Order: sequence, then structure tokens, then C-alpha cells
Amino acid sequence: MEEIYNWINLMSETHSDLLTQHYLGATYESRPMHYLKISQPSSNLKKMIWMDCGIHAREWIAPAFCQWFVKEIVQNHQKDARIKKILRNLDLYVLPVLNIDGYIYTWTTDRLWRKSRSQQENGTCYGVDLNRNFNVKWCDLGSSKNCSDNSYCGISPVSEPETKAVVDFVEKRKSDIICFLTMHSYSQYILTAYGYTRDLPKSYNETASHVF
Repeated sequence: MEEIYNWINLMSETHSDLLTQHYLGATYESRPMHYLKISQPSSNLKKMIWMDCGIHAREWIAPAFCQWFVKEIVQNHQKDARIKKILRNLDLYVLPVLNIDGYIYTWTTDRLWRKSRSQQENGTCYGVDLNRNFNVKWCDLGSSKNCSDNSYCGISPVSEPETKAVVDFVEKRKSDIICFLTMHSYSQYILTAYGYTRDLPKSYNETASHVF
């Protein structure tokens, strides 16, 4: 994680014309959550795309993907017509590691740890599946109320500081966000909203035409 922190600093300093570093919030263990904003001046009114990686601690390739994505934009934005068009109309926000405490724990203690590292039930168990801590069909199908389970949803919606940091960011800017991406490494799927029902969202056809 220290290497990723250093990489964020280096990228924002080396490519200050394109990248700026911002503080999102702090984890349960008081580590700073930093994201990169990728933006170029434009006369257009710009919308936003959010991307986070590493919400599940053991999925190491996800943070690496966020770093690769930023690198690709930085290296190709001047010569790639598609990237130029994107940056004329959109600002990109990239959080390389959301579950920082859990990610560090997978390096130091348990390679297959998945959750955050918050203390639960007076220290009898640890961690919340941050992916299941948002206030959308909270603790419904696919979640667990047993704090020892990998899919434990927490004591309440948005109970975890990591989740709250993302929610606070989105709530302040939700009218400008046109796409919210969370990168995982398990399986080979593109999952579109909403995962808790078979009913398709109103924007499904528009989304599918761009994705597929």
C-alpha cells in the first residue's frame, strides 16, 4: 500500500496538468483514502465518471487495474482520439484502493482476507463486506448478518467509514455522475444495475448499447 501511496503522489506531481490528488476520507484504522481526478480544461459542461478498485481486499489485481487505467490515460491522451473526446466532455475520478485496511492485512497476515478491518461485536470478529454495506437493499439476498461471514453487511447501512466516504462524495455530486464503476477480479462478468432484482433498470438499453 505504501508503494501505491507513493505512486499516487508521483503521478499527481509528474502529470499535474492532467492529474490532481484529493482526500476522500479515512479508513477504520485511520489511513487516508486518496483518489485521483483526471481532468483537462474544457469549454463544455463536464459530467463525471467514478471508478474504485480494491473494495474486496484479496482481489489484488483490481488496484493494479486502476493504476494501469490511469497510466493508459496519461500516456495516450494526446494521441488517442477517443481519450481526447472523453476528456473534453468528462472528468474521471479514480480511487485505487477503497478497502485499504483489508488490503494491507492481506499482505501482512491473511492473503485471502476479503472484508474491511473494523472491530465487530466487541472484538469477537472483524470486518464488513464493504460491497454489501451500501443503503440499497441492505443486507438482503446474498448478504449475511453473521459478522464472521465474508458477506457480512455490517450493523447498519453505511456503518463503515470507507463506505461513508464514498457515499458522501457521491451524494454531493450525484447530479453530475453519469457512471459509477467498481472493479473486481473474480469471474469474467460485466454486472449492470441492479444486482438485487431481475427487473431491468430504465436506462438498461442505453447502458447495454455502450457496454456491449
